[in-house]
Amino acid sequence: MQYPAHGANVASLYEGLQIPMPSTIIDLSENTNSLGTPIELQTMWPELLKKVMTYPHEQAEPFKSQVAAFHGIKPKHIAVCNGASEGLMAIAQFLRGQTVALLEPSFSEYQRTLLQHGCSIVSIPTTNIETYLFSDEQLHQDLQQAKVLYICNPNNPTGVVQSKQWIESLVQAYPGKYFIIDEAFMDWTDETNSVISLVTSYPNLLVLRSMTKMFAMAGVRLGYIVSQLAQSIGAFFPHWNVSGIAIALGCKCLDLTQFVAHSRKQSNALRIEMQSFFRRLNCRVTNSEVNFFTFCLPPTYDADHFFMSLLQQGIVLRHTKNYEVLCGEWFRIAVKDVHSWKICKEAIEKYVQND
Repeated sequence: MQYPAHGANVASLYEGLQIPMPSTIIDLSENTNSLGTPIELQTMWPELLKKVMTYPHEQAEPFKSQVAAFHGIKPKHIAVCNGASEGLMAIAQFLRGQTVALLEPSFSEYQRTLLQHGCSIVSIPTTNIETYLFSDEQLHQDLQQAKVLYICNPNNPTGVVQSKQWIESLVQAYPGKYFIIDEAFMDWTDETNSVISLVTSYPNLLVLRSMTKMFAMAGVRLGYIVSQLAQSIGAFFPHWNVSGIAIALGCKCLDLTQFVAHSRKQSNALRIEMQSFFRRLNCRVTNSEVNFFTFCLPPTYDADHFFMSLLQQGIVLRHTKNYEVLCGEWFRIAVKDVHSWKICKEAIEKYVQND
């Protein structure tokens, strides 16, 4: 059976597993904002058509400068990329041939891009999936072998947030190593634990951000890197790597603070309800603070059978077959709308009762 490497590839998932695809699908495998693209972006399209015929600014201005102002940092410390995926590829090129430590489980694209550029991987498994904690002794031991440490914060797939103080303590302890902090989902939190403000103090710190999750515009492709190394990383980007349309939409997104606050509030309330439901079923549930979390059924249930049963009903969870530590026994579930959750909840309750 063939599982796709990412969520949101619903047709590919059904095709790979050779399961007839129902006419109605509830896709809980992808984790963009369930509120959809903000109305302020939707109404921009007539204006955006003017940008189709012209080349965009090579440095993605004015988005680059506006991002710098938004975070209170210098524009020279920003490199705008065609989605976080391009940023990860450029970082891997910059790190070519290095030994890199990954906190596991984490986003599968780290390993894929690093291996493409000749890096060696040291996996550091969590000691507790629900809290995403790590043994300090093991961490420091493994870091002796590595030149780089990747930290996904908030973590994908668990949704757990590491403290800013913990990350800074590591950056301080190892000034000769690079620290890559992926904050693709940090805007789903109150930003307290973002380390962007530390960039000006630590030349070995690099932060990756995405604009596509909160604002439900994954098809646009827009992200940015914050680091004193931004210009060195940006040298790996092609000319005009970010479209004029993406630049204009990104600028507008930076103004949508009320939309962000509303999205967080709505998502948090439903996530807490969902987590409580799974805990009542005696599932193990991660302490997520974002718009998704992972859960594991009690050991009496067969994870693959459960996954397939929901798929046959058109309910798609994110498998964890390609995540270290989780090994397919856990599932990531996105926080969507109340109606979708009601259908999913009823299907899970029926499965548990009949199994």
